[in-house]
Amino acid sequence: MSNPLRQVIARLDQRVIAFFERPVPYKAAKALLWGATQFEWLFFFPFRLFTAPARFFLDRRAKAHGGKSR
Repeated sequence: MSNPLRQVIARLDQRVIAFFERPVPYKAAKALLWGATQFEWLFFFPFRLFTAPARFFLDRRAKAHGGKSR
């Protein structure tokens, strides 16, 4: 027996694929993905500036005191 939900999902999947095969929705989705990537990079980069030196310092300190490092 076939699951009726599987058929509904397959139909919906085909509709979404057909929608994004058109040029304007494809370009809009690509632009939104690019924007989200830029926002993510700008938001998380300052945290890397703080955590990278801290991790280096803590690893060096752990080695000096006989602890385990990564």
